[in-house]
Amino acid sequence: MRAPRIRVHFSFFAFNALIFLLRDGILIMNFYTVCAVHEAGHIIAAVLSGKRIISADISGFGIRMQTRQNRLSSVSEELFVLLSGPGANLLLYLLMNTLSCGGSFPILNLAAAVYNLLPYRQLDGGALIDVLTAGTPCEAAAVKVLSAAKLLLSGLLLVLVLHFGSPVIPLFAASVILFAADLKRR
Repeated sequence: MRAPRIRVHFSFFAFNALIFLLRDGILIMNFYTVCAVHEAGHIIAAVLSGKRIISADISGFGIRMQTRQNRLSSVSEELFVLLSGPGANLLLYLLMNTLSCGGSFPILNLAAAVYNLLPYRQLDGGALIDVLTAGTPCEAAAVKVLSAAKLLLSGLLLVLVLHFGSPVIPLFAASVILFAADLKRR
């Protein structure tokens, strides 16, 4: 069996440079651990579903894995794999929150779960919507509704930037970049 091909994109380094400039070392390590938990959730679900990871693209928006399955996969299996990343973060959040341990780590897991369920195509939420609507009569309507929702989210984040200032700027910037990337992919 061949090892998966891994590609690291420039946006990953740019995103990491921004993190290192704006945050402290402990938060950065927690962030990377949260990302590892998330991706481990996807990998475990993919293996349980009979898939083999053939490549991984690492960018500033996260990791996109390409898999090969031994047989045709069902929609439920695709949904299982997509939801397993946010599910792993949510499970760890609930466990650590119940045990009252981990400092900011549980909240980072909750944030990662919610963030990854946003309806952008590069995130799990957008991929879920693609799986559920691809080839159906409601596919075009879903694209329009999601475009409006993403535009509304960016507008809300802009208002929050104007009100709260710099702590919200990375979220606003990410929403604009993700929205632009979605438009480019159509």
